[in-house]
Amino acid sequence: MNAFPYTILSCAMSLDGYLDDTSDKRLFLSNKADFDRVDALRATCDAILVGANTIRKDNPRLMIRSTIRQKERTNKKLPVHPKKITITVSGNLASTAAFF
Repeated sequence: MNAFPYTILSCAMSLDGYLDDTSDKRLFLSNKADFDRVDALRATCDAILVGANTIRKDNPRLMIRSTIRQKERTNKKLPVHPKKITITVSGNLASTAAFF
């Protein structure tokens, strides 16, 4: 990669082009191998940005799951996990959300 900042967009999409359905439950569109791939990608990032509605609906932790990848980050003098960033208009987020 070059030295310039860049952004990676990562999302799971159904075959018919949807990111979610209309239910209140989290829709899993990935499998174990894909979750591991995302964890590896996440381990290369400085920060992770999610919208406030993702925090409300999915309650993501946004942390590196692999202890090996966590150790690799600390060996590189990086924080164990990337910074977490959200965008919200109202600021209406539960203080108990896994994001925090």
